[in-house]
Amino acid sequence: MDTLNALVIGGNGAIGAALIRQYQRWAQENDQGLQVYATYNRQRPQASAGVQWLQLDLRDLAAIKGLAEWLQDIDALHHWVCCSGYLHGDFGSPEKALKDLQGDKLLDDLAVNSVGPLAAFQASIVALRRAQFAKVAFLSAQVGSIDDNRSGGWYGYRMSKAALNMGIRCAAIECARWRRPPVIVALHPGTTTSALSQPFTARRNPPPQSADQCAQDLLQRMLALTVAETGTFQRLNGSAIPW
Repeated sequence: MDTLNALVIGGNGAIGAALIRQYQRWAQENDQGLQVYATYNRQRPQASAGVQWLQLDLRDLAAIKGLAEWLQDIDALHHWVCCSGYLHGDFGSPEKALKDLQGDKLLDDLAVNSVGPLAAFQASIVALRRAQFAKVAFLSAQVGSIDDNRSGGWYGYRMSKAALNMGIRCAAIECARWRRPPVIVALHPGTTTSALSQPFTARRNPPPQSADQCAQDLLQRMLALTVAETGTFQRLNGSAIPW
């Protein structure tokens, strides 16, 4: 392809911003044309060559519909990566026990971690279908695995990531019927230094991986994905995670 068009949902977060830098480095090293489309929630990032920005709140379904209009004039969307996630914030921290559950926080977790990303993917379908072989990755989390849950707790985050995983699996099955099927996967990035993880990893030894290391592995996984992997839940090294 002459130019690789990539969309990064949550491009202003630690992993999303690092992923954009990795795309830029990869394109330069491989003499590859590149156009990045990226979304941010609140503060607009600094301008960067080859990156177009769109403000997008994953809680705002009406605004997400505007994503389709934003992408309508591109030839094809080759890579689509959702790096957004919500663990703690306006409605408090992860729930350790049933007594901590709050309806507002559960709904916010679901909005940002499952409903919003699926709605953003839905809004991108026309552009993705123009690609010869589109690659789609949602950053999920191993704690969203029902089979792998041994400790309980973190209700909203676990529930919303499990819901996201089901949506990804459904989308992969449906989109496999396209004339040019994409690969659609759920990826666990591993614990990464970011605003999302900082309150829970400050004293971790050894420390979590850097966002740059995560993004480097994430891009390599994107480049290596094959259509046979569609509908899978993976770590960044390609190993499978049970649903």
